[in-house]
Amino acid sequence: MRKFVRRESLVIIAIATLFAVCSTPVTAGDDVKVLLEILLEKGVITQQEFDAKLNKVAENDEIKAFNQSQELRKLSKEEAQRTEKEKTIKTEIYGQASAGYYSASNMGVTSPKDAAGMSDQPKGNNRIGLRVTRQMSEEVSAAVTLESNFSTRTGALGKDAGGFGVSSGPIFDREANFRIASKTFGTLVIGRGPNLQTDLSGAFDARQNWNFGGLKPIGRYVGFHSASGINRADKMFRYISPVFNGFNLDGGVSFGGVQDDEEKGSSAYLGGRYKNEGFEAGYNHIEARVGSAPVADVNNRVDFFAAKYTFTQMTVNAGYVITRNPTAANSGAYSTTKADGKSDANTFFTGVVYRLTPAIAANGAWYQVKDKQSATGINDVTMFAGGLTWSPYKEWDFFLDYVAAQRKNGATAAFTIFDKWVPDTSAAVQSESKKSQSGLSIGAQYKF
Repeated sequence: MRKFVRRESLVIIAIATLFAVCSTPVTAGDDVKVLLEILLEKGVITQQEFDAKLNKVAENDEIKAFNQSQELRKLSKEEAQRTEKEKTIKTEIYGQASAGYYSASNMGVTSPKDAAGMSDQPKGNNRIGLRVTRQMSEEVSAAVTLESNFSTRTGALGKDAGGFGVSSGPIFDREANFRIASKTFGTLVIGRGPNLQTDLSGAFDARQNWNFGGLKPIGRYVGFHSASGINRADKMFRYISPVFNGFNLDGGVSFGGVQDDEEKGSSAYLGGRYKNEGFEAGYNHIEARVGSAPVADVNNRVDFFAAKYTFTQMTVNAGYVITRNPTAANSGAYSTTKADGKSDANTFFTGVVYRLTPAIAANGAWYQVKDKQSATGINDVTMFAGGLTWSPYKEWDFFLDYVAAQRKNGATAAFTIFDKWVPDTSAAVQSESKKSQSGLSIGAQYKF
């Protein structure tokens, strides 16, 4: 009796185990096969049932393996798609910052005096930007750029030249645009940003210091830089052609950026660049309306010519700029950032950059502004600038610069060797002056 109970118990346990094994997707292994063989030997199941149960277990194992492989394929496909998308989208944070010490003479228009202190953006405009680029195909890419000026001295954001500007100005004062670039058809830029004049002014100026004693302060004075629609514009459509045999075409239009005065800031330009080995040349023509209503005609016309040649260690350059105000005459040449924006002058510049060592470069430049509004040339400017730049690392520049600008007695138009920033904690001491100026600047710039 005891043997019978033990045998019946074994059968019941075996049957329960069999059903449990067959109802779950387990692997058909030796243990399952041995159990089925025991049940067959004891007569609990027939040979037909043995074969069917064994096949069922094998089918469950195949189904599980298939499902697992499908899940792995899905995960692998999703990962591949993420990886491919990450390859086509590039996010870049970039910028530069500079600061230093300055000492200069005849600062200010009302009561010129010597001044010294911490300089803000003494080499190039401080900036921080975000650029997101999407590679649409091997041929076409698209990008969005947002870029703001900032002050290392005051912390001002979205203001030109270290806080000198309107407090309610835009944060992305330098760039806010998107572009579509094609290797075959060229690049289209839409929104706020620089035009060809900015590129040419920087490329053909021997001064490696852009904001102190370079072409930019001269350009502000005579009207081919830093006025609405001149070198940076709102509502701009810019087209840059591909390079053909070293030459590319660059043109654009701007529809202005002043509410209720749409004529102001509207402009059109056309020019291009040519490069062949060590030689490079550039030209740009601008038709701009920088005055306020009721001035509807063009009141600033610019023709910019420049060329440079690079030897092994030295680059020499020269340029000529014609700035005209065809609308009406005024009392003298002065910056287009003024209210009426009128300017009429010719500018000649030349310079040289000599690389003493791979890390140390010397530069010198001479600028001559001829005022065409007066027969006496009362508002002429002659400026000499020179400096040394040490770049121990790709991202770092350390510089020392000296500038001297000569003015005639009785000049009526204010000029500054600086980029119009306020070089003192007191807003009353601004840099513009009707007197001769000279200055010394020392500092550092970091690019990232």
